[in-house]
Amino acid sequence: MDRIRCLGILIVALALSGALVSCGHEQQLVSLKIEPDAQTFGDATIPVSANAGATAQLRALGTYIHPPVTKDITNQVTWASSTPDMVTVDAHGLITATGLACGTTLISATVTTNSSAGNISSSGAIVTDSMSASVVCYTGN
Repeated sequence: MDRIRCLGILIVALALSGALVSCGHEQQLVSLKIEPDAQTFGDATIPVSANAGATAQLRALGTYIHPPVTKDITNQVTWASSTPDMVTVDAHGLITATGLACGTTLISATVTTNSSAGNISSSGAIVTDSMSASVVCYTGN
């Protein structure tokens, strides 16, 4: 009887210690990855203006700890283009060539509010990643 009672106490103690460990930490974003990491519009035989309206969909994948998981957070990041007259990006990660300029620009995704799944604020750092988007310059060939 004592063995069964000790075993029961041990099981309860282990269950409680597991609960304390898991609830002591908020889910925290530790890294961000944009997919794809590069996108090219057009080629040298097509005038830049012919690329106007060409699009590509980006995804932002966030890696979290407590518990460790990677999930699609495309609609939860702030997207930005360093050269919006060449390539724009909307709130859902859709990049669009404007047809006004050629070259390479950076598209970034940033999480400015790092919170847990339960919307509990966390003291985590701002997390960001970037990718390159290019519009090939017309050479007339």
